[in-house]
Amino acid sequence: MSAESLVFHLSRSGELQIFESSSIPHFDDPVPLMAVAVAVLSAGYHGIAIDELQLANGRYCQCLEVDLSTPEGKLLQELSRVHDRGGSMPRVQSVLDALARAYAAQQKHSE
Repeated sequence: MSAESLVFHLSRSGELQIFESSSIPHFDDPVPLMAVAVAVLSAGYHGIAIDELQLANGRYCQCLEVDLSTPEGKLLQELSRVHDRGGSMPRVQSVLDALARAYAAQQKHSE
């Protein structure tokens, strides 16, 4: 089976990612994980990035990149694993509350 096209994506961390466009799962509705990621970004956390690429077939690919040195990066990586296993996403507000607690604990330890 041949690929529709190869996608070359330079991540924000400088890694070149190469994949076949046909290997990307396509969804007509937004993936719940991305809704959580957008909310985290909108709340001002900088440990994640979302890139959107338009493929040759006109569809869009969203790439989520996480910085594992941040609480939000670690949390989104874990939520990504949950999503990949078919699990459900927590409510957005509970994710934001967990991040606020993580940063408060981090601040307390640095004092």
